[in-house]
Amino acid sequence: MLTLLTACSAATGSGGDATTVRVGNVCGGINPSTIATDAKTFPSGTKVKKICFDGGAEALQALIGGSIDVFIGSPEHIVSARSKDLPVRGYAALSRRVPYSLVTKADSGIRGVKDLRDKTVAVTSVGSLSDTELLKAAADADIPYKGLKVINGGVGASIVAAIDKGAAAGMVSDPQLTQLVHSGKYRVVWKPDFDYVSLVALANTSWVDKHRALMTDYLRGLTTAEDKSRADRSFAVKALAKEKFAVSPGVLDEATAQAIANTPKGLKIDGGVYRKTIDVLVQTGRIPADRVPDFADAFDFSLLKSS
Repeated sequence: MLTLLTACSAATGSGGDATTVRVGNVCGGINPSTIATDAKTFPSGTKVKKICFDGGAEALQALIGGSIDVFIGSPEHIVSARSKDLPVRGYAALSRRVPYSLVTKADSGIRGVKDLRDKTVAVTSVGSLSDTELLKAAADADIPYKGLKVINGGVGASIVAAIDKGAAAGMVSDPQLTQLVHSGKYRVVWKPDFDYVSLVALANTSWVDKHRALMTDYLRGLTTAEDKSRADRSFAVKALAKEKFAVSPGVLDEATAQAIANTPKGLKIDGGVYRKTIDVLVQTGRIPADRVPDFADAFDFSLLKSS
């Protein structure tokens, strides 16, 4: 019988075993891994332990250090690791849209990104995906990123608290994003409108080589969750109730529908989407153009075929 550990524990795991996949997440969002974990779609005997982090930078360090086996992160973490000759690859693509939007209080007077110059802006953590989005937003608005006072805001209630306590804006993702906008007390200052592989299941290639069957079973659970969610959205909504998001049922349904729409079919992407993602990372200075790994080096979808 499937045993599933869903409690978000500290990032200092005690070590994995042959039947457990320790999965690092920036918790609080919606993606196939979260749905799979909550709906228990993994094959019998496969255990999944979800470990929460405040930001992607911390989770990547945990992956490199071996305290987690899989990290639900972004391609920039693959590029960062491989530029340091660390054998990290993406094994499934979970979203092709960046999840965070810049939110401000309804009465803040902030009308656009240009208005954030010299003001405090909260991201989940500096160096994370939300911070990359802020770099992109600043570049598109033609204002210097260094002209923003960027702080670590965490996720969930903590980043909303940062906005309420004085940050001019903060990076927020669904379902909390939809809930805040529906409340009428907050509004969106900037929303991304570009293709970007924002969430992928990353793992150390050496760990995968030693645990191919376990990784294949983990990926099988993700594809099962994807298929069931596309066939019946209520399947995903019911599973996500276990996350105890502080949102209304209608907001959760709306946010889940958007997350499913943003999920690549079969959890795979092609080189074109990867190239668009890399272009953003180079534009924002996240990675040097001469250190970009080839698509085939960055991703390995072969286990999805067998899952």
